[in-house]
Amino acid sequence: MNLGLRELATFLAEHKNDRSLVLAVVTATEGSTYRKPGGMMLIRKNGEFAGLISGGCLEGDLVEQASVVFKDGNPRAVCYDLSTDNQAIWGLGLGCGGTVHLLLLRLDQDRNFGFFPPMLKALGRRSRCVLALAHRASAEIPAGAYALASDKGQMTGDPLLYRSLEGRLEAWGSPHRYQYTSPSATDADESILLIRIEPSPCVLVCGAGPDAVPVARQVDALGWDCVVVDHRGAYARPERFPASAKVVQLQPGQMHERIDLEAIDAAIVMSHNLEHDAAYLEQLSGLNLAYLGLLGPRARRKQLQAQLAIENQLIHGPAGFDIGAELPESIALAVMAEIHAVLSSGVQDAGGD
Repeated sequence: MNLGLRELATFLAEHKNDRSLVLAVVTATEGSTYRKPGGMMLIRKNGEFAGLISGGCLEGDLVEQASVVFKDGNPRAVCYDLSTDNQAIWGLGLGCGGTVHLLLLRLDQDRNFGFFPPMLKALGRRSRCVLALAHRASAEIPAGAYALASDKGQMTGDPLLYRSLEGRLEAWGSPHRYQYTSPSATDADESILLIRIEPSPCVLVCGAGPDAVPVARQVDALGWDCVVVDHRGAYARPERFPASAKVVQLQPGQMHERIDLEAIDAAIVMSHNLEHDAAYLEQLSGLNLAYLGLLGPRARRKQLQAQLAIENQLIHGPAGFDIGAELPESIALAVMAEIHAVLSSGVQDAGGD
């Protein structure tokens, strides 16, 4: 899943004239924690920030820690051990029971804010990336050194870290978005944190009726990309949807002409018209989608599958978890919860018989 980078990208764009920003990166955790390694937060010198490391409990202290980094420019390791009563030192009283390790880095305007612009540029092209970050110093590599590689073979940053990135995307292997590695083949100290960074999931909503609006709003709230299609001009109006959503007016059978269907991760078909739903499903059934959902009862889904001869196609229908949803907002919650579960954990058995 994504790292909430849309919020950080917006924050960086809004404050690109600042001389410096401080980036806080979660480098390791133990026990129960809000964010896992790879979680990020950007901080301004005046204390404004974007992104969360905790549920709002640690951020105030991190702003104070960042003030030191703003002054001297040196990377700063910070640890919050919330597994004991020592948390009372900070007056937090959290009771989370975990430990969070972070590295604070100063990103300077005169150095183009480090790896952020090339990372965001790659994600804008829907490229995958791996970030190598030295979360502590080794014999050759200082703490805070970084390098970034994209799936297009492009690398930037400290050349000493390039070896850590070679072939990583192709041979990631881990179900986690992070791994640890050593700076060299002869060094056993895993001082390099590798963070896999994926483009935001893209959800296609087929049908722009009133119940599609809360779906698009939830996609937007997650920081994901949303494409909404409908042939009806009264419904396919951008002002009805979040500004981040791409709204396209076209006939159900013409999606391939104006939409990059290969970039879609999940699709929900909800036109409430049997013929139109069939046209949408016909185009989507041959794609390698992580999630394909159909609004409506199970019998309707089976009827369409038989009509299109796609009985073996996994279609989540009725779409959404059974939470007793009835109105558009609760139906959107049920659908988006199922999509989130499938994209994050590979659930493959929902919506069956």
